[in-house]
Amino acid sequence: MDAYEQLESLLDLAEQLGLKIRRLPGLAGEGDHPGGALTRVKGEEVLFLDAQAGLADQLSVTAAALADRPGIEDRYVAPELREIIDRVRAR
Repeated sequence: MDAYEQLESLLDLAEQLGLKIRRLPGLAGEGDHPGGALTRVKGEEVLFLDAQAGLADQLSVTAAALADRPGIEDRYVAPELREIIDRVRAR
């Protein structure tokens, strides 16, 4: 699975676990988190992804949002995706 497919799979999982996904261009300003951020808007958790950021940054942000997400351990996650999540969790 290439990086794009990994990202799409992680985003599908995020939505299944209750996160809203918003892709917007140019979110990362100087000094901000590259790739996006997880935040709460009007009581809902929203994962904002910078559509102009590199795939590696978007993958990292998405994996970090999933790392401690309730219910993640109860879901089947492909081994290569689980490895990405575990790597981010270990940081």
